[in-house]
Amino acid sequence: MSSKDSLAEKKGKSADSQNVLGSYRGPLAGSDTEIEHIESVPGDLSLVDEPKKKTKKERFRRHCARFWCCYLFWNIIFLAIFLPIFFLVVIPAVAQLVVNKSTLLLVSAAIMEPRPDSVVLTLQAALDLPIILPVRIDPFNLEVYDKDREGNNTIFSARLPGQTLKGNTTMGIEDRYTPVNVPLWTDYVYEVVVQKNAPLPVRGATTAYLGKLESHVTVQKDIQQNTLNSFTGFSIDNPRLLLPAREDGVNLIASAILPNPSLITLQIGDTILDLKSGNLTLGNATIHDLTLHPGNHSVPVEGTIDIAYLLQNLGPILKTQGDALRNGVLRLDSVGRSVSFQGTEVPYYTAAMQKLTLTADVGLGGLLTNTLHPILAPNGTNIFANLTDPDGPTDIHDIINSIDDPDGSLGLNSSALV
Repeated sequence: MSSKDSLAEKKGKSADSQNVLGSYRGPLAGSDTEIEHIESVPGDLSLVDEPKKKTKKERFRRHCARFWCCYLFWNIIFLAIFLPIFFLVVIPAVAQLVVNKSTLLLVSAAIMEPRPDSVVLTLQAALDLPIILPVRIDPFNLEVYDKDREGNNTIFSARLPGQTLKGNTTMGIEDRYTPVNVPLWTDYVYEVVVQKNAPLPVRGATTAYLGKLESHVTVQKDIQQNTLNSFTGFSIDNPRLLLPAREDGVNLIASAILPNPSLITLQIGDTILDLKSGNLTLGNATIHDLTLHPGNHSVPVEGTIDIAYLLQNLGPILKTQGDALRNGVLRLDSVGRSVSFQGTEVPYYTAAMQKLTLTADVGLGGLLTNTLHPILAPNGTNIFANLTDPDGPTDIHDIINSIDDPDGSLGLNSSALV
């Protein structure tokens, strides 16, 4: 190829290149503008925008959008495992914990109409739940049991109605005929009589509902209470010998003070006590239809003293009563013989009273005063009222003080008149 042909070819290519879109075609015709020199920009800067860096939140959302099916699958697996555990294990455990942390207190109780194998029971207890939401419970059997026995250790049970519990709620039964396990009930009655604080162990199981959630809960608690404490504070007041005795043989009447520090009302029945001085039985006393209400109260006592037996054993009696007589009192021990209700013996009360000894000091001055006063003033008028006395009218105090008792062993002095 000749040089002329090469030059013509180059010119053709140069002309074609000017027709390319966006190529530089030289200065515009008629323009005085000079051709500017475009310099390259130093560094890494580029005229093309780089992609924006994504945040963690955006990357996480993109990740979840890509793998949502995997997360859905594993969530379904998790819920399939967790929900049964939650409803079958966690909720019942929480409900049981609430019951365990609750407080159960005895409000009142009454044990009436004692029969050889049953009582009529009234029981009210306050349950304080540590939760502000109302809880509904189904009816259930509340059992009083002997926790020291194995096997069948239920003393008695009572059916409690269903109700809604919220905060401090009273629950219980009223005037409910209740059969008892006689051997276990006998042991518990004795504990109530002799102990100061004999707890009442109770248990039961029911279904509790918190809204739509339900769970099976068990109640097992010891209800703390004050009990009879061997009738501490027992006393015999206003004793009086009947001279002559009544037709039924009663020759002693008095009042007995029986403290009941518990919240329980006990209907016991006709109670017969043997009156003893040491090992000698001087007679007996009967309390008719004994009912112990909470607090201290006085009950009438009727008895029989064997005067002939007392006189026959006066020496041993004075020997055992020496210290008491010097204080102007006669110390008598009362030991239960039998307890009956409406003519039928109540074995559990009889067993408890037979193991219990009640000691009371009987003021000799008061005994003599109460005994002689109806004799000396049969119509309310002192038969010695017309007798003269330089120090004033003669009364029962003067008569008693005139009795020869030089060493005071009989306690017959004005200070003994109580």
